[in-house]
Amino acid sequence: MTREQFHTEILPLREKLYRYALSITLDTALAEDVLQDVFIKLWTKKCELGKVQNREAWCVRVVRNQSLDRIRQRKRQPLELKKVHYAMNAVASADSLEHQDLLQQIRLVLEKLPEQQREIFRLRELMGYSNAEIEEILDLNHSQVKVSLFRARQIIRKKIDKIINYGV
Repeated sequence: MTREQFHTEILPLREKLYRYALSITLDTALAEDVLQDVFIKLWTKKCELGKVQNREAWCVRVVRNQSLDRIRQRKRQPLELKKVHYAMNAVASADSLEHQDLLQQIRLVLEKLPEQQREIFRLRELMGYSNAEIEEILDLNHSQVKVSLFRARQIIRKKIDKIINYGV
């Protein structure tokens, strides 16, 4: 892959990759660090990247792995609640406190999903990837993606219904 190809094919993915890293880390500074590390890794492996058919899916996989690695490293350190609250509010663009509270509860529901369901839901519903792209990003087969997405939606629907209708 040439420098020009890198600039025209990989760098335009920056915003999308950043949003994905932020949705995983819930920390703007950490998401920026992840993205910087990812772009360094992508640049150093640009020869391999030239052989990849779906470069965007490959880049998303690198962001996912790097984000999860960083989260694992951070788990050894105490996490300040102010940082989590700030990051969650930075992602939300709600006007009212009620709307912000509902978004906060939805995020908590998402975080309680099993990891595979959470990742598939995040990639499909928040990032807009197709099932085929998700299969490639997460290295899963078609039925695994469909079943996990169905189950995630089902769990979310039930829990959000309880929150909205019963305040639980």
